[in-house]
Amino acid sequence: MINVTQANNTNVSGYIGLIAQWHHDRNLIDGATNQSQFMKLISEAGELANNLAKGKDCRDDIGDMMVVLINIAEREGYTINECLQQAWNDIKDRKGKMVNGTFVKNTDADYEQLTSA
Repeated sequence: MINVTQANNTNVSGYIGLIAQWHHDRNLIDGATNQSQFMKLISEAGELANNLAKGKDCRDDIGDMMVVLINIAEREGYTINECLQQAWNDIKDRKGKMVNGTFVKNTDADYEQLTSA
């Protein structure tokens, strides 16, 4: 069971452990599916989009999405560190340009067309 005092005095890796245990304590690892968790993630993304559009504080929305992602990682046997390391390795040398507020990778099929303006 989660100690509330511990949760108030922790760092990112500590929160990840607490959240993973929270999922286990509520049977959200064995009792849920990746599909149901993905649907939850999209639901939380909708809340984030809504609050961003309205200029509202979105820390809770970002946190909620991270909670769901921790669930999926835990279910798959991945660590968040592994996931972030892989993502970093994928993007660290990526090149491209900003087009209308969106980063377009130089490897995208329509890169030349989008960036020739």
